[in-house]
Amino acid sequence: MLRMRWFDLGVCAGVLLLAQPALSEPVSPFDSLAPMSDEDLGDMRGGFLTAGGISFDFGAVVRTYVNGQLALETRLTWTPTGPVTEQVTGSLPGWTPLTPGQIGGLDLSGLSPGSSGLVLSDANGTTALVHNVLNGQLQNLVVNAADNRDIRQDMQVMLALPNFDTMQQDFSVARLGSQIFQDIDWGGIRATGP
Repeated sequence: MLRMRWFDLGVCAGVLLLAQPALSEPVSPFDSLAPMSDEDLGDMRGGFLTAGGISFDFGAVVRTYVNGQLALETRLTWTPTGPVTEQVTGSLPGWTPLTPGQIGGLDLSGLSPGSSGLVLSDANGTTALVHNVLNGQLQNLVVNAADNRDIRQDMQVMLALPNFDTMQQDFSVARLGSQIFQDIDWGGIRATGP
């Protein structure tokens, strides 16, 4: 009985060694592909494409409220031509557009390029609201040296997956197939006995 098991193990090891691919120069799967032209790449922009070929769209809305009222809203939408931003300001009195530099005792010189926002300087102090949705960043900043201001920030990030229901079904079917294969495999191992 013991000799039979050693023989079976020897046969299995031999089969595994024979099943190994021959050692040769590695072949790149990309050798036969031609690079795409800039025009073709330009037509394909918009959203993102993952390695698995799953496309998705991206957008964000950044809001800042002062004393319960919308002060600043910035929207980012990724389009086929690249990112598009839109900014809306609330109707709060006394707010002025943000300019880099020193404003009302606030040093805003270190802001990222593409940052925009509003500044209020009054008897209570100075407050700067800064939104930056470009350069690979989503920022909603408040620089405040004022008293008696109720400030709230809100950021929504949207990710749209076209045909998500179909993808989810495909993943479920693939997972079920893997589970069935594993169960059959384990059943075969158990049937051979210890």
